[in-house]
Amino acid sequence: MAARFPIAWAFVDDAPFFSRLEGHLVGRAAWRLARRLPGQAQFGRYLERVATDFCPDIVIVVKGAHIDPKVLERIKARTRARFVNYATDDPFNLRNSTPALLASIPIYDLYASPRRANLGDLTAKGARHVAFVRFGYKPELHFPEAAHGGQGSRFDADLAFIGGCDETRALFVEEILRRMPRLKLALYGGYWDRSRLFRSFYRGFAVGRDFRLAVSGARIVLNLVRRANRDGHVMRTFEVPACGGCMLAERTQEQLELFEDGREAVFFDDVEEMVARVEWLLKDESARQRIALAGLRRVRDGRHTYADRLHELLSLAEEILA
Repeated sequence: MAARFPIAWAFVDDAPFFSRLEGHLVGRAAWRLARRLPGQAQFGRYLERVATDFCPDIVIVVKGAHIDPKVLERIKARTRARFVNYATDDPFNLRNSTPALLASIPIYDLYASPRRANLGDLTAKGARHVAFVRFGYKPELHFPEAAHGGQGSRFDADLAFIGGCDETRALFVEEILRRMPRLKLALYGGYWDRSRLFRSFYRGFAVGRDFRLAVSGARIVLNLVRRANRDGHVMRTFEVPACGGCMLAERTQEQLELFEDGREAVFFDDVEEMVARVEWLLKDESARQRIALAGLRRVRDGRHTYADRLHELLSLAEEILA
């Protein structure tokens, strides 16, 4: 990072203020009642102190659901910094948003979203400038790594899905199981274990190294966008190929812009096509390997790391806000 961006920078992490509270009874109650977590005021004071001491030219906020708009306004007045938001979640999906996040939209000089569907809504909500900036991957975390020994059997699967369960995703997975009852399926992520139908396929969470091993252990990795977020692509669009997985994904315009169908990834429009492509890929190992390797090359050669995204955000800020 320092070599590629020879500028002074400071990183502020909100996790110490909120991570212990999000699953706590008090934190859940506060979130449901006011869409606000305990610790928000404390985090705001800390952010103000760091920003005032550092006095940045540009402030980049990733999502920023728990930042009070008044905090942003005070920092902006004191430092005269330009403010950029990288909206990793749809700010208009109320399951992931907060009143503070929506109220802060006009404060940012540039609002960047990985969802083209968000751009018009952001402008209507008062965003000064908007831009489409894709998700990416972390090369130090997302790379091919094969599981060995007992780990191999732990992650072995015909088809794996890594991500939380929701109504739309559940319908896809349910239909796969109905049509392919002998499929060796692995489900990673939240809420799959709450369903009697999916519980036996649930393998916990796959984060960090376990994500790499889950991808490498599966012959096919299913990638489903989150419809409630109006996704055209998701983080796994880059992470799965970067880890050497053969990716089977929904056919969206954004994903077709990134990968050649049938050569670098495999896409489908509906359940029938999804099942047909699962059956084909399970029978053709050479095709799976060829597609996985081509997808890996496309991601690596395409400047899709988060360092590339940071460079893109800085370049946009310089171009738009000059």
